[in-house]
Amino acid sequence: MNSIRKIIIVLSLLMFLLPFVACSTLFPPPKPKPTVAVAPGKVELAFPGILRIPIVFTGTGWTPKEMVVVDMVLPQGVEMKGVKPGEDVGIAYGQADDAGNFKGEVPATAKLNTIFRVGWTPILAPDPKTLNPIPPGVYKIKASGADSGAEATTTLEFVKPAPKQ
Repeated sequence: MNSIRKIIIVLSLLMFLLPFVACSTLFPPPKPKPTVAVAPGKVELAFPGILRIPIVFTGTGWTPKEMVVVDMVLPQGVEMKGVKPGEDVGIAYGQADDAGNFKGEVPATAKLNTIFRVGWTPILAPDPKTLNPIPPGVYKIKASGADSGAEATTTLEFVKPAPKQ
């Protein structure tokens, strides 16, 4: 009688715990959503100073080893040569490591072409006379995973240069 009672208790516990164990193996916890951040979060539209300031994007939660492309979403009214209205413009990229973390820096060419919308001389040098910086303001930044299609957003603020003294 005592052993039957123990068997019933053990079977009851198994029947109670089995759904919890099965659910945790059949339905793994959700994958963390990807993130993107930028440092610094505010950049002065000063030339040539901006070329010396690294603008670095980092993120977590991406598919391991996937390429992450960082685009700046152009607000309505901000035009860029070679970019159709409503299109975003790529400014950086990075590859996620085995843990799903990525890092990408805005290269000097993207700063010149995208942020300063500079023209180029016939010998492929930037023409400082054609500098046409984007309007100051807060710009939406979108990071996209090339393999997963996952997206994350942040903002980057561009401010007028400090007055020269």
